[in-house]
Amino acid sequence: MEILEDILERELEEAFEIKDKEALHRYIKFIVASFSPRDEIIEIRADIKVLAETMKQGFENIDRRFEDINRRFEDINRRFEDINKRFEDINKRFEDINKRFDDVNLRFEDMSKMFRTVSWLIGIGFVIMNAMIVLFKFL
Repeated sequence: MEILEDILERELEEAFEIKDKEALHRYIKFIVASFSPRDEIIEIRADIKVLAETMKQGFENIDRRFEDINRRFEDINRRFEDINKRFEDINKRFEDINKRFDDVNLRFEDMSKMFRTVSWLIGIGFVIMNAMIVLFKFL
């Protein structure tokens, strides 16, 4: 109550030209006394305390909910990590399969190269044989 009186008195002194400070002090006391009885202030304080306690409990409940949500997200993150590991394993398997296919392709390329070489040699052999046969017929 006294704090309210002091604040009002200072503000009025700054706002107006005061001739009698005692009259101002009495006026402020009268205004504050008629403004709100002490019992109402005590009731207001009790209501404020109840409100503060209720808000505190509400915030604690919200904090608990956020913690629960954080735990759920952590579980989901773990699941995603497990899924990522599975995909990594699958990727490794595909890489191994790709290496096998590359090895098979190299074998086929080697066989193809050998087949072309052998075919070329056989072709040259036939050409040489035909040339020899033609030469022997002329001689």
